[in-house]
Amino acid sequence: MLSVQGIWKYYGSRVALRNVTLTLKRGEVVGLFGANGAGKSTLLKTVMGLLNLSNGWVTLDDSPIKGNTYGKIAFITEEGSFFPDMTPRDHGEFYAAMLPRFNAARYGKLLEFFALEPDKKARTLSKGQRAKLEIAVGMSRGADYILMDEPFLGKDLFTRRDFLKLMISIIQPHEAVLIATHQIEEIEMFITRAVVLHEGVVVGDILMDALGERGEGLVEFIKKACGYKEPNAADWLIGL
Repeated sequence: MLSVQGIWKYYGSRVALRNVTLTLKRGEVVGLFGANGAGKSTLLKTVMGLLNLSNGWVTLDDSPIKGNTYGKIAFITEEGSFFPDMTPRDHGEFYAAMLPRFNAARYGKLLEFFALEPDKKARTLSKGQRAKLEIAVGMSRGADYILMDEPFLGKDLFTRRDFLKLMISIIQPHEAVLIATHQIEEIEMFITRAVVLHEGVVVGDILMDALGERGEGLVEFIKKACGYKEPNAADWLIGL
């Protein structure tokens, strides 16, 4: 289990995360939702050790995350972590040599799905293609926990939906996925749990089965959790 316990993160005087406690269990596919600036990316980067904690701690299977423990966690981000002068084929060979648990078969399947040319240097790929390479590498590292920060940016509707279907089909029972995204309606059918951040605070955390039993949709749940109120059209017309 990946566990975040009472973490705080400050940027100067601004509080980015406020006493966030969250667990990610094997077999879960969790959607992380919230407006821009809610703290989604900060939370993921804090878990990965890319940002220092102001307070609190992060553990993996009840032990502090450090050193080679990070090999059990993959981080897929729109910012990219590929090697510009290496081809997709080079990336596969590199990670296969570096990571004992690298899944070459899955990597090859993802390259084929994304129609990435195996011998084209990464720096010559389009932004969307580089994002797909990032996903292919991250999903194939052999990590038990896969954190994804807006992985669908730059991808069309059909590619997003097809990838979600493929991702669910290849995820193994020992793996867990945490996806931070704004694509709420598209991902609703693929996640097992939804977590909502608002101004750095976890304001909602619910299993999708429980949400279904309540007869409530994910968008409605997120709006209520964040205290969002639909604007009254009549108010916008006043004075016009």
